[in-house]
Amino acid sequence: MTRRGLPATLAAAGAAVLAACSGRRDDRLATEEHEVVAPSGAFTAIVVADGEELRPTIRDTSGEPVWTDDLPHVERYFPGVVWESGADVLWVLSTDHGDSSVRQDGAGAWARTMGGDGMPEDIAELAR
Repeated sequence: MTRRGLPATLAAAGAAVLAACSGRRDDRLATEEHEVVAPSGAFTAIVVADGEELRPTIRDTSGEPVWTDDLPHVERYFPGVVWESGADVLWVLSTDHGDSSVRQDGAGAWARTMGGDGMPEDIAELAR
């Protein structure tokens, strides 16, 4: 390899590494077309279109919604919707409403907590 070809080779290798990292990151995020399974395998998260609004939604294994976001999101500020890696805790990353986590309470109902307290670092990186 010549000295002239080295920068192009390094640039291509760097782009490949960045693409691989962002691809893994994208696989964790739920969208309208991409449902993401919770760590337990008992639930999935997806973003459901509701007219002009988007609603992050948690479904059980039969596909029935068990929680639907009551805060409206819009396409312009598409929310990040991602499960924690080791627990069935869904994070909704929103520039419209702020970040929040959704988890089951003691009775098994899904409840939202507004704010980023306790947000794992890997999810905080997605929020940046």
